[in-house]
Amino acid sequence: MSENTAKGWQGNFFEDFELGQTIACPTPRRVGEGETAAYIGLTGDRTPRFCNEDRVLHPLMLFHTSFGQTVRQISLNARANLGYADWVWRRPVRTATVLHTNMEIIGLKENSSGKTGVVYVKNRARDVGGELVCEYTRWVMIKKRGSAPTRWASDPVVPELPSVVDTSRLRVDRSDLPKAAHTGGQYYFEDYVPGERVVHHDGQTVNPSDHMAFTRLFQNSAKIHFDAQLTEGKPLVYGGFPMSVGYAQAYNGFENRLGLAAVNGGVHANPVYAGDTLYSMTVVDSVDPLGAAPAGAVRCKLYVFKNFNPATDPDIALRDEKGKLIPSVALELDFWELITKRAAI
Repeated sequence: MSENTAKGWQGNFFEDFELGQTIACPTPRRVGEGETAAYIGLTGDRTPRFCNEDRVLHPLMLFHTSFGQTVRQISLNARANLGYADWVWRRPVRTATVLHTNMEIIGLKENSSGKTGVVYVKNRARDVGGELVCEYTRWVMIKKRGSAPTRWASDPVVPELPSVVDTSRLRVDRSDLPKAAHTGGQYYFEDYVPGERVVHHDGQTVNPSDHMAFTRLFQNSAKIHFDAQLTEGKPLVYGGFPMSVGYAQAYNGFENRLGLAAVNGGVHANPVYAGDTLYSMTVVDSVDPLGAAPAGAVRCKLYVFKNFNPATDPDIALRDEKGKLIPSVALELDFWELITKRAAI
């Protein structure tokens, strides 16, 4: 490499990762009022707890900030972010918090193509005092530098991850309850029934400026989201954008929510590009009253569709005969939502 170009960072490739490796991620990030205003402007989220005078940061903002901190080390040569598991927010965080994230490589598997591999990463975000704020596992497909097989082709390590976050890990405090007059919602924890489908009705068309601004807001610099030359004219929308838009849309029908408490799993099933229109629907999987807590936990499966409005067919089969999510589903996010009990208002 020329001496004049040697200092430019091209990112890690699959061969650069080792099992058990730990990485401290640059850059520490202060998250303030400006980020909140931009987040609301780009997604339309109306959850009162994250818009009012309490100055509590949206849990997905914390996630995106932490995710963005990992990109320079893990995702510059990524082909796709594939999924999530065991994702828990430990406590509420208010504006002006400085976040630091570190990563631990817990699994490696070379793909049969010989061109890419999957890296499993445990991520932990802490505040400036070292208190754990959020932790999550994700797995990402990353390009290889060369063609020679790695040992992870014949001897892959795939971590065992819990399919559901135990509700004993969820935190509920009476002071976190939203005021009924602020939510505009008529439904409470007791009103949600396993098996029901809630269509959220509001659509949002993705345009290049919105999804790129959102991705840059959290310092996510993965090339596939910005470089039209690299992506044959179709930069891939960062999966966190439809996640946040879908969750914002889901306020319609879950107005008395406290905010995401934990994510059991998530799958980016099909890619999203500028020009696609996003719609959302939630399937209620199960409920847990959490004993005498003032809010109960509702296990939600949020489906974000592209170019299909579920209001036209709310009973649509979400998977094909082989169990694969249908092409119009961009994201399936399985999470625990905390919702105020009617008895607590």
